[in-house]
Order: sequence, then structure tokens, then C-alpha cells
Amino acid sequence: MLRGARAVARALSPVPCPRRRCHRPCPPLRDLAVPNPGWSERMRRHHREQLERAREEGWARLPSHRRYRPQMLGLPGDGDSDRDTRLFPRAIEGDGDGFEFVMFLNVPKGRLRCLCQLGPFLEGHPGLAHGGAIATLIDTSLGTLALAVAGRVVTANLSIDYLAPVPLLSVLLLEAFLQRQQGRKLFLGCDLWDAEGTTLHAKATGLFIQQDPPKEPPQGGDSGR
Repeated sequence: MLRGARAVARALSPVPCPRRRCHRPCPPLRDLAVPNPGWSERMRRHHREQLERAREEGWARLPSHRRYRPQMLGLPGDGDSDRDTRLFPRAIEGDGDGFEFVMFLNVPKGRLRCLCQLGPFLEGHPGLAHGGAIATLIDTSLGTLALAVAGRVVTANLSIDYLAPVPLLSVLLLEAFLQRQQGRKLFLGCDLWDAEGTTLHAKATGLFIQQDPPKEPPQGGDSGR
């Protein structure tokens, strides 16, 4: 039942970074989806509640790191360890400064929950989270669910209705779900609430396209000449 969740966890596992340009050390093995000093008490409380809910319902908590192994998803660049890259939502390194989030996945049900705290470096209008930060959270969550369901995917369309402003340092709960799959097309949706479920901040739908697996080079035999 958790095969898809394990695949996502392996894909998001870290790799060493030989050309680090960080302004501070960031241990490559650190799981960023666990409490750290930047988490508010509200974030910690809802994290405990979501962990307990996940245990009761048989969902998997996904670890999260700054980098991932592209070969686990069949992506190009398997041997390109000389590049210093970051997953976009994990590019801000200070605890609590950017996206602090943890995801819970249920592949058989085609559902994902993302608990997130939005830090001060994600500001748009004074005191409010940037609309692009909200879009990043939505795209990341829907993409993770699509990846778990179908493997290699790319975003083809993302439509967001912004319903209520999100104050900085808010704790949000995103509920993502697979609506349907038609061939290589995956249609997904999500609702973005405050953590208590009293204010609906945004609704979104996304279309993701399942990618062809990479072609393997010929193994000996006829050279084709």
C-alpha cells in the first residue's frame, strides 16, 4: 500500500553537495520535515495532531531534504554530482524564514496533506504571504501527489483561486486529491485552509502529464550499422 510513498521518500533523499555555496552549513542528511527552532508552537501542535491522524489512518509521513536523487525518478543527470542545486521550496536555509512544511501521503486513496508555516522571507504585500509563495506550495503538493501516483510528471496547467489573504507566519493545511486520470493526464485539485479549518484561503486545480520513461542505451549486440 505504501510502495508509492516509499518511492517518493527515496526520490527526495539527499545527495552530497561538493560545490556548496551556502552562507551557512546545511547538513545534507537533515530531514527538514521535522520540528526545528523556527516552528511556532501552533505549527508544532498541528504537526502532532497530523502525525497522530496519519498513524490512525495509515498515511505515510514524507521526509524532505534540500536535494533529491534524480535517477530515482528516471530523470537525466544521474552522474551530474558536480552541480549545486536546491529544491525550490527548500532554497531558503534559515529555520522558519521560508517554507516549513511536512507532507502526509496516502497513495491508494490518491490524497495528500501538507501542513505548512510561511516565513517572513515569503512576503508580498506588507505582512502578507506572496501569491507566488502560495502557488509554489500548491504546485509542490500537487506535483508530489502526481509523482507518487504516476511516476515522472510535469505540470501542464495550474489554476488558482485566491480567496483570502494569508498573513505571514500563518500555519496552513493543504488537502490535495486526485480527481481522475485519463491516460497520461492526471487531474488534481486542492483546498488550502488555515490549520484550524475555519478559513479557506485558496482553491486550485492542476493538470499533470505523465512522462515517458527514459530510453535505455543499447546493450551490446548489433551496432545498428
